Amino acid sequence: MIAELVVLVVVIICMGYLYLKGSVLKSIIFFFCALLASFVALSFFEMAGKLLVGYGYGGQWIFAAPLILIFAITLIVLLAIAEKLEPLDLTFSDIADRVGRCIVAIPAGLVIAGVLLIAVNLSPLPSKWPYARFDAENKNARPDQPDKSLIFNADGFTAGLCSIVSKGSMAGSKSIAVFHPQLVNELALNRVRGDESNAIIAGFEAIRVIKAYYAPEQIAESIPNKSPGTKPVIVQAEIKNSLVKEGGALLVVETGTVTFTMGQVRLMCSATLENYKGKGEVIFPAGFLKSDGKVEAKPLLEEIKLPASEFRNGTT
Repeated sequence: MIAELVVLVVVIICMGYLYLKGSVLKSIIFFFCALLASFVALSFFEMAGKLLVGYGYGGQWIFAAPLILIFAITLIVLLAIAEKLEPLDLTFSDIADRVGRCIVAIPAGLVIAGVLLIAVNLSPLPSKWPYARFDAENKNARPDQPDKSLIFNADGFTAGLCSIVSKGSMAGSKSIAVFHPQLVNELALNRVRGDESNAIIAGFEAIRVIKAYYAPEQIAESIPNKSPGTKPVIVQAEIKNSLVKEGGALLVVETGTVTFTMGQVRLMCSATLENYKGKGEVIFPAGFLKSDGKVEAKPLLEEIKLPASEFRNGTT
């Protein structure tokens, strides 16, 4: 309800601003500037966060703050440039102009509200704010099947447009559609947590894949709820329990405990190792491979705690 209200308020504010201060041309320019600013913000907020996390600045707000800051600065700069280039002799009839402003204000407001909602999903606020996309009590949660979504799907609208553009006309060397094909769901899953030792961020050396191979048939058969026609893959990974600012996964120094959920551990898969353009796929773990060769299934949102004793030489 709160998220829907936020989206509605942002759209109304945009509509009022463009109706009173603009023209249909200014409204169209404002929309495209907001759209481009959202693309820039979603493309570079991780890079900005990576630069800051090593210094220990920002805590768990390290990605939310750069997203808002990059979006705001880019929008202001684009609007200033557009104002200088805007043709002055292009006019429409009064009614068409007024109606056009209101219509264009709707997608413009959705883009801005989408950025705000995504920023909240990047923050350490409780997962119920602005809305609980995934229910922490749902033992059968699926990453592509959220328990709740918005009627005015502003966050999905903004992230979806950015994903489409990043693998198309504005594609760079690393497409957001490869690394975050389900951005809104990924961020929402990342925030479902109950223990204070469970951080929504980790250092850039917190986990390292050592090797991966297809599961033998006897192990594959022991995996519950395995999707028909799929080949399970066993991934051997190493977790580092040093501080986040030192590249590890440890948030609470006193306990030395690393806490996470399966929804926070994901593999980003691309069609080729050399090409990070186009579209990727996110795979979430089904559970752990135990020493007896059987798979211990883990729900997507169950918190797993690794105490300091589990780590040898700082890793496990």
